[in-house]
Amino acid sequence: MNVVRGGSNPFASEPGAARPSSASNMQPSLAMGAHFFHVRELVAYIRELFASDPILGDVWISGEIADVSVSAAGHAYFTIRDEEARIPAVMFRSAARRQTLPLIAGYQALVHGTVGIYDQRSIFQVVADIVLPGDAGKLRAQFEALRLRLEQEGLFAPDRKRPIPQIPRRIGLVTSETGAVIHDMLNVWQRRYRNLELVLAPSLVQGDAAPRQIVTALRRLDAFHQSRAPLDLIILARGGGSPEELAVFNDEAVARAIFAASVPVVSAIGHEVDVTIADLVADLRAPTPSAAAEMVVPDAAELRRAVARLQESFLATLQRRVATARADVETILHRLGMSSPARTLENGRRAVDEIVARAARAVSATIERARAHVARSEAQLAGLNPEMTLRRGYAVCSRPADNAVVTDAAQLALGDRMSVRFARGRAEGEVLELETSAAGVGVEEQHGA
Repeated sequence: MNVVRGGSNPFASEPGAARPSSASNMQPSLAMGAHFFHVRELVAYIRELFASDPILGDVWISGEIADVSVSAAGHAYFTIRDEEARIPAVMFRSAARRQTLPLIAGYQALVHGTVGIYDQRSIFQVVADIVLPGDAGKLRAQFEALRLRLEQEGLFAPDRKRPIPQIPRRIGLVTSETGAVIHDMLNVWQRRYRNLELVLAPSLVQGDAAPRQIVTALRRLDAFHQSRAPLDLIILARGGGSPEELAVFNDEAVARAIFAASVPVVSAIGHEVDVTIADLVADLRAPTPSAAAEMVVPDAAELRRAVARLQESFLATLQRRVATARADVETILHRLGMSSPARTLENGRRAVDEIVARAARAVSATIERARAHVARSEAQLAGLNPEMTLRRGYAVCSRPADNAVVTDAAQLALGDRMSVRFARGRAEGEVLELETSAAGVGVEEQHGA
């Protein structure tokens, strides 16, 4: 047996041996009952076999996309796999530019192309020109296409997301009014923070009609906020479900309604692993509806503890300031006693007394003003009370005939009946003597004999 070295042909010395010089004229030589090739020759032979096979030149492959990467030149490399096998694939730049759906790892796809040999690594691969979403990956492909488009429009931009109020007073809620979600959220608010007003805009949260109802509910809450009472935020909530059930929250109209809302929107859809377009547009995403209920309101018990801590801190600060003031006063007194004459010392003492008394005056001044106001009001009311006038000896006279109050003696005539009301009781009598005043001169009348 000859030993082949370098690039020599092992069959060159045999009579009638044909050297396979090209893939188009490739017939392997026989030696000792075997076929012998150079590596490049065998690869070229296999490539020719693949190219001549009409099936391998036009194939559709169903599988899951994986290991996606894009080179600097714009070529896309990925793997098509199923439970038992995997095939490398490449989509050159010209085909990648025509591809409308993104190549996303993890979703099912239908890949069209040809099967050939990659010479440098001597492996077969699929040269793809079309990638379509498969049945299981259709929702994912639609999700990614919409996500990329809305992201380019700026709907997910972090700088447009609005902060959530720390202590909301009124919350709008979009969810099903018959599901367990609303009951779970109400239980959380009952436990954590009861001082809350809830405005419910019920809507379907799955099915073909759900996107339209969700958009309508968001617009109704926005109109309520604008015309009736301000909302602090809106929560869009739904419990867990399959990707098909949660697909309504990947609707473009729902995303744009969230983006257009006048108040911050919190999404609480499914479970933590479920991410929807609505989650990406919302100002805040909560992993579950119950978590959203906790995230948007404070804990009342914690608020009480915080208030208690503030009170303690305020009292401690006040005590420190008082202690500092006392120390300053003592320092001043010491300096006055050591170096000032008696008059200056006396003035300093009066100033100290004023400082000490100022706090007491400040506390009692308001109370004294209130008491004085109450006393003045009571005196005014007492002075206006007619019974107090009667008690001082005055009486009210009236004519029984017409109950008219008599304020002038000229209203009476001798012999008229009159009624006199005292502080206690009344009496009736007859006018026996009458004295009237005219221009300051009294005129006295009496019955004749």
